[in-house]
Amino acid sequence: MLAATLAASFSLAAAQEFTPLGAEAAGNADGSIPAWTGGFSRDVTWSDIGKQFVDPFADDPVKFSIDASNYESYRDNLTPGQIEQLRRNPDGYRLNIYETRRTAKYPEYVYEAAQENAQTARLVAGGNGVLDYQGYYPFIHPKSGVEVLWNHFMRYRGGSLLRTHTQVITQPNGAFSEVQLEDRAAWPENLNGFDPVSDANIMIFSTQKVTAPARLAGNILLVQETIDQVKEPRLAWLYNSGQRRVRRAPQVAYDGPGTAADGLRTSDNYDMYTGSPDRYDWKLEGKQEIYIPYNNYRLTSHELTSDKLIEKGHLDPAYLRYEKHRVWKVVGTLKPGMRHIYAKRVFYVDEDTWQIALAEHYDSRGVLWRFSEGFHVQYDYADTPWYAGEAIYDFTNGRYLVFGLTYNSTQPITFGFKASKSEFVPAALRAQGIR
Repeated sequence: MLAATLAASFSLAAAQEFTPLGAEAAGNADGSIPAWTGGFSRDVTWSDIGKQFVDPFADDPVKFSIDASNYESYRDNLTPGQIEQLRRNPDGYRLNIYETRRTAKYPEYVYEAAQENAQTARLVAGGNGVLDYQGYYPFIHPKSGVEVLWNHFMRYRGGSLLRTHTQVITQPNGAFSEVQLEDRAAWPENLNGFDPVSDANIMIFSTQKVTAPARLAGNILLVQETIDQVKEPRLAWLYNSGQRRVRRAPQVAYDGPGTAADGLRTSDNYDMYTGSPDRYDWKLEGKQEIYIPYNNYRLTSHELTSDKLIEKGHLDPAYLRYEKHRVWKVVGTLKPGMRHIYAKRVFYVDEDTWQIALAEHYDSRGVLWRFSEGFHVQYDYADTPWYAGEAIYDFTNGRYLVFGLTYNSTQPITFGFKASKSEFVPAALRAQGIR
């Protein structure tokens, strides 16, 4: 009886201390990070949204800005990648800091599964796989860096998603070119035909189709994202619309080239970091309070164009929003004998969403090579946090790439629909790729 009472008291205390996904519920000491009070929702549906979001925080004023002239005063709340980006762009680039709004909110069943996973989930194969979990977020109270990464890999993104988006490749002088893409993905819960036995090691089924420019239109990448990729490598196929051929694509992994990215991102740069963590030794370096991209609704506006957003060396700061949040810092060092163009990686993972907000990629000399930002939005019509875009800056050549931008799309991202496994098999690619 006493044990049961103590257990109940502990559970109540834990519930008050943490959010349902394991973040610190309380605000920070100086009040610049508020308490989490359940997240943000406007009680709207996808059809209510219409063709685009309306920024719910459009009236928020900029509290202050950080630029090349004053970043030293804020160094404790910035990352090396942010500081380098500020230092390289003294004219016009800044971080506009806004009120922190902890908008993360998920469906109740996601919270319930995460709470159960906290008692049962376990790493296998040296951290390269996860067993005894359901749904999403296996390790809401992580004890290692790789557990934090699995929360990012296995985070909730609506159960399924469909988005049309723009990828922009930018040159050092500010000139740019666009590629239009269509991404479709489904998780087991929303996939008709999913076999829990034969498909047990598959986490996500996805396709990425190029729709423009004409010379690339119709090319499709199909990926069946496995959990333990040492046991069973990522399954990938490419459909070439010019040749009308489907072929296996083992290069679509690790540091293989990203789709139509002109060498500016690797395959595992997608979604800030995706794929297998097996080539790195991961270290969890605790939490920090950092100014990260958050609630970037302006990036979804149809009034925005690439001509307005893209500037030499950086995006136009007027369209970006940064807030102070607590993040987990995870450092990966390439294992001896393993190969990857990035010898070291550092990820800053938002505590409320388990989504990577910032990333730094170092070369074999230990020099900071690339810096990535994930521009968070709470897609409240689906209770789903995700990105409104991702940027990756190359400090060696002055180029950068932005992708996931939806301002050219005729509708918001669709979440939560039922898909069929038959859509995510090689035989379906040829029909999908007809121009």
